[in-house]
Amino acid sequence: MKQLNWLFFLIATGVILILNLYPMLYLSSHSPAGRTYALIHNNVQDFYLYQSLMNEGATGSFLIYDPFTTENHRTSVIFSFFTILGKISRNAGLPFVFTYHIARVLGAVLFLYAAYLLLKRLKLSHTNLAYLFLLFATPLFTSKNINGAAVKIPFMYWWTGMDAVRRAIYLPHHMFGAFFLVVSVLLIIGFVKTAGKQKMLWLTILAVFMAYIHTPSLFILLIVLPPSVIIYLLSNKIDQRSVLKFIPLAIYWLIGLLALILMVSQSNQGFPWSVYLEWEKTLQYPLSAELLGGLGFLLPFALIGLPSALFSGNFAKILIACWFSIPLLLIPFAPFLNISNIRLIQGLPYLTMAVLAAIGLETLTAFILRMIAVVKNKPYESVQSKLKQKVILIVYPLVLTAFFLVNIPVIVWSLKDQIREYSPVFGNVYLDDRLKNAFAFINNNYPAKTIVLSTFYTGNYLPVYTHTLSFIGHTSYTANVSLKEKAVMKFFENKMTWEEAAKFLKDNKIKLVFQGPEEKPLYNGLLYPNHLKPVFMEDVASIYEVK
Repeated sequence: MKQLNWLFFLIATGVILILNLYPMLYLSSHSPAGRTYALIHNNVQDFYLYQSLMNEGATGSFLIYDPFTTENHRTSVIFSFFTILGKISRNAGLPFVFTYHIARVLGAVLFLYAAYLLLKRLKLSHTNLAYLFLLFATPLFTSKNINGAAVKIPFMYWWTGMDAVRRAIYLPHHMFGAFFLVVSVLLIIGFVKTAGKQKMLWLTILAVFMAYIHTPSLFILLIVLPPSVIIYLLSNKIDQRSVLKFIPLAIYWLIGLLALILMVSQSNQGFPWSVYLEWEKTLQYPLSAELLGGLGFLLPFALIGLPSALFSGNFAKILIACWFSIPLLLIPFAPFLNISNIRLIQGLPYLTMAVLAAIGLETLTAFILRMIAVVKNKPYESVQSKLKQKVILIVYPLVLTAFFLVNIPVIVWSLKDQIREYSPVFGNVYLDDRLKNAFAFINNNYPAKTIVLSTFYTGNYLPVYTHTLSFIGHTSYTANVSLKEKAVMKFFENKMTWEEAAKFLKDNKIKLVFQGPEEKPLYNGLLYPNHLKPVFMEDVASIYEVK
């Protein structure tokens, strides 16, 4: 039976991972001649941001600096997880994009393995069913007016973490944060059952790792742990020994809080790190209108299972119930907490909902048996012993069939949507193969952190393939981006006077000008020959050195 369980795990996990990777591999195999798909799987600007930071790590940095702005700023530990990936990439001799995807696949496999162990640890009646719920649960479809037309689209389609296919292998730091969160929960459950110093040591280490790699994962754990302990103590006999048992967990909680505060304090280091603070304070998503539909088919079953778990007296189940419900209950108060409400659904709600839905089905089965006992006027125990298996064989297949009938169309939509999103041949999505010569020229002839002027989208990918800084290249990480974009367009349209161009280049300490596939259509002649010396001239790109 154990072998069958692990075979199920491997097959189910393999299916969702293949579904996740399919759009990217399909798009790569259908790249236009002379172009290479950049293996993008999510927001393009951030995709290049993470690889730019990997490039910084490969060239020796640990702390990161913003590759998309030229203003002076402090280095930071924020996102330095990616500089470590860059060092690994350099030592392994792998392109950054391969290391990036290997990291997110590895993080996904570790998370799903830990999640399956957690489900087994909870001793649910149907562990494999709960795992299927976790893997394939999707939002429900809704109808939205987009560009004047009614479009069938999932609730919360705008948040990757709610999409069954996309969330399976999400961003590398999100996947490792999820893995550390689940392992921490396993250790906490183990500690409550059999206290041990070793478990507390590992918990403390993981708290630091979570704060460093994915702060929201630690935040979620810290807000759900106290109510879980309080409810557990109230559900059981409270004595001095019971309370003392949780003192080490209280110490762990304080250490985790300090790690969280320390990491968040990095956001007070001025631009660009202050972007995170502004994001947290101002970005409130329409969760009140979309969350119920976003949680989808399983939500009613999870709500049935919630009281059963909450009042079970079992710490593990109480923790799961709080892990699911407390963050959701706090969503209306997110603005008062100075956080974005989306942070409160970054604690794996589909995992906890899958567990509660499985418990809810057990509760529903017991309720049906009790109704039969009442109707037949027979003892519940007698009805249970005779009919439980029959009821299970009716209820569970019906629910599972309905589950897949609801969710498979959404999964198909997700696959098609990803292919549709990245099929248009944009220069920053399908890179011209001839650009490799231009990148090599810069890397071979200019030092690290050379400031390069290009248009916005070129500036977004240049720091990935060259060890340079872009004057402009990211909506969040370029200071005064709208003002700069106007000046950049005027420059590349060759509409600046020579005096304006000279001042613009000098004031911004620009050393190189990159006139590539995005820039040449604006003006295909030589730019400002009085101030710029052509040093690389090919059909695909021209590179100028500021005189």
